[in-house]
Parts: sequence; structure tokens; C-alpha cells
Amino acid sequence: MDDLWRSRRARLIALLVISTAAISVLAFRAAGASASYYVTPVEFRAQPALQNARVRVAGRVVQGSIVQEAGRPVAFTIVGDVQDEVAVRFPKGVVPNLFGPYALVIVEGRGRGGTAVDADAVIIKHENEFYSGKPPEGSISSYFLPTPGPAAPAR
Repeated sequence: MDDLWRSRRARLIALLVISTAAISVLAFRAAGASASYYVTPVEFRAQPALQNARVRVAGRVVQGSIVQEAGRPVAFTIVGDVQDEVAVRFPKGVVPNLFGPYALVIVEGRGRGGTAVDADAVIIKHENEFYSGKPPEGSISSYFLPTPGPAAPAR
């Protein structure tokens, strides 16, 4: 056995195996710690454990609900698929450039009483559905997106 460890090749292979294992463990832990999930407004309202805890809630910004101070959004309402609303307070921070009515967002913060979130981060979520023109009836997008007007004539 001593002859095996005296070989440079055996020591190199052992070092590579140990290094690979250590890197794999570190990568797995880092990925697990950064993975975070979000709930819909109806799930947030239905789970009492989330109502006063750290939470991420996804929904669409309701048109006309954005409250601004000094030109910056500080409060708004999001809605899920079944018209379940959650009020969001966002007194600090900056919203993304694509923020506005009908934007699909994920708000991260502390739940407040099961109907509101005190957010410290707002993230724009990309759409899961893409349509040219009007979304088909029954699509989740058809409930939130304004119907596009007639196309401008080509020049």
C-alpha cells in the first residue's frame, strides 16, 4: 500500500477526486441556498404560515393601483389568475424599467396579515405565453392584457 502512495500518479488522482468532490459539494450548497420559489396571491392568502414570514409572491400589476411619491412607485396591487389581490408596499428601492400596469412581477419581502407584502425587491418575470396580436380567449394573458387596437397602416 505504501508503494501506491509513493507514486505521483496515484497522489494526483487522489487529489483530483478529493477536489472534484469538494467543488461538487460547494456548488450544490450554493445552488440550494440561492434557489427561491414564489407563490401566487391565492396561495399566499391561503397559507397562514406565510402571512408574517419572508415570502415571494408573483402576480400582475393592477392598472390604476400604482401610488407614486416623488415620481417613484411606493405602493401597488398585484393580482393572480383568479382575481385574488395582494397589496404591495415598496417604500425603498427602485423598480425595474419594465415595471408598469399589467407587468408580471415577483415581489420579495415580508408578508403582512395575509393580504399585503412589505417588499424590499421587485423583479420582472418574463411571460410564459407569447402571442402575435390578441391572446386566445381563456388564456391567462387574455384576462390582464388590454386588447390591441387596429394595426397602423404600412407606409
